[in-house]
Formats: sequence, C-alpha cells, structure tokens
Amino acid sequence: MKPFTYVVPTSLAEAGAAAAQPNALVKGAGLDLVDRMKERLQTPERVVNLLPLKDELAGIAADATGETRIGALTTLMQLQGHDDLQGPAFRALVQSASTTGTPQIQHRATVAGNILQFTRCWYVRSEAFHCLHGGRGPTCLAMTGNNRYHAVMGWSDCVRVHASNVAPPLLALGAEYTTVKGDPDHGGTVRRRKLAELFPPVPRAQLAEHTLEDGEIVTAFHIPKQPEGVRTAYAESREKQSFDWATTACAVRVVMDGGTITAADLVLGAVAPNPLPRPHAARVLVGKKPSAKLFQRAAELAFQGAAPLAHNAFKLPIGKAVVRDALEQATR
Repeated sequence: MKPFTYVVPTSLAEAGAAAAQPNALVKGAGLDLVDRMKERLQTPERVVNLLPLKDELAGIAADATGETRIGALTTLMQLQGHDDLQGPAFRALVQSASTTGTPQIQHRATVAGNILQFTRCWYVRSEAFHCLHGGRGPTCLAMTGNNRYHAVMGWSDCVRVHASNVAPPLLALGAEYTTVKGDPDHGGTVRRRKLAELFPPVPRAQLAEHTLEDGEIVTAFHIPKQPEGVRTAYAESREKQSFDWATTACAVRVVMDGGTITAADLVLGAVAPNPLPRPHAARVLVGKKPSAKLFQRAAELAFQGAAPLAHNAFKLPIGKAVVRDALEQATR
C-alpha cells in the first residue's frame, strides 16, 4: 500500500472540500477500499474518512409524508434492526442486509458502501492479471477464463457482476439518492436522483460501477411512501451459508388487493454488471392471483435473453428458482 494523507473531517463541508481534491477517495467503513489499496488497484493521494460524520450521515427516519430516509453511513445491522423497517413493505431490505457477510461485517459495513463496492471479479482485483476493466490489459479475461461467478446478461465488453445485496430491494422500492459535491453552503452542489441513475446505462469496461462524479459524496437514500397492501421479499443463492457473495439474487415488490397482484417490481442481482430491473417479468404478474405457474412464467421472463458463459450456466435454473422463492415469500 502506497503512503497517503488521511483526512478526518469535522463537517460535511470539510469532507466535500477534501474529496474535491485531485486523486482523493472517500470511505465509510472502508471494508472494500482497504482491499483495493492493498492490491494497489487504487493508489489515492488522500483518503477522506466519513465516519466522524455519522450524526449527519447515518440513521433512519420517516417524515410526515411517509417517505423513509436512510443515511448513507447507516450500517447493515442498523438497517435490519430498525423499528421503522419491520413489516412486509421493507422485508426485502431487511433480508438483504441480514444475508450480507457476517454479523461482524454487518456492524461495520454501510448502506452506501455496500452499493458502491467495486466488482468482486478476481481478475480485476489481482495485480497479477492484466484485465480490461482494470485498465491494464486489452480484454476481459473472465470471458474465456474462470467465469463461474460472472454475468449471464446485461454486459457488453466486461462480464463482471454487481455485488450489492441491498441495491435490488432499494430499486424495487423506487428509491432515490442524494449527493453533495463541495461545500453545500458555499457554491457546492446538492442533487437528488432516481437510484437507477447511480448505475451506468451501459456498463462498459473501465467505467466505474457507479456514475458519481469525482468528489461527489452520497449522503442518503430515500424510499417513497408505499401503498396499502405492499409486500416485498429478497432471495439469493450462494455456495456458503455465511461470508459469501450471492451467485444469483432477486428482490420483488408486489401490491396485493383481495388476493390479486395489482402492481409489481422485480430486480435481479449478481447476474449482470448492474442490478437489473426486469419490468417485462413484473408486468406478467399484474392483475393475476399468485400461483406456481404464474411465478414460473415470471422467472422465465426474468432470465429471457440470458447468454451464459462456459462455466456459469448453472445460474439460469438456480436464478429462476430464486425468483420463484422471492415471489412466494412476498405473496404468502
């Protein structure tokens, strides 16, 4: 790891000013960043520690309109245990946080950090390999190498997958996110956008896993008030019971009225370079009563167009089972 300046800000304005400096990176818990710096995948001149700003950037609260605000530095343990998130509307979010890593990691890892983590592809994360996404080689090595855990859809020139557990449920819930850049009290910029805009529309190699500008800091996520009868669920597959990343994942949101699904959202995880909404699969659910046949149809549509690589065709049948599992949980 190369030497760097460690910045401990006392205010968001100070953090924004430091983050705006050339070759600066911001961190929450730093679980992912430290790994990348050890491998010298990133060699920042300064690292801005946001943890001293927990009073401002952490916490969960619902306002008078029913919107729920989740601070960027809220830990995954806080997310799964908060009273305002108990119940069927936020079940998927709680489930996704509780499946991430281990309890020790959940006590440290933040919501923003989980969403903004770098891809877990072993080729790009090792200095020994010269891969396209890492900017050190001419091609995506996983395309023809060991691609057991890589993408089966949604890719162009890089088959990495997005590793976030909490991003699919937040997308299914219609979340937005807020950022600041620079000093918000002295000419800085505060922006609020749809969460889907945080991910590149075409996830190409050498593009970041997110669309944040240099020096832009995520401050919070916002979930709109949910209608009566809304239910959510999250399911995933993985190879170990604990401390493992998903091989496939699915978050669903349905609105039930008298035993009929009146609205639906379905988002896949761990199968593409971005968390992947599948609106055409969700539409088939609307206006119908839950059934095994209906859920199988939705699962087939969710993976329509998938093109598995040499070693990851297992993701298709398992991924479809995960979709069915999430739907069954949400409609019980």
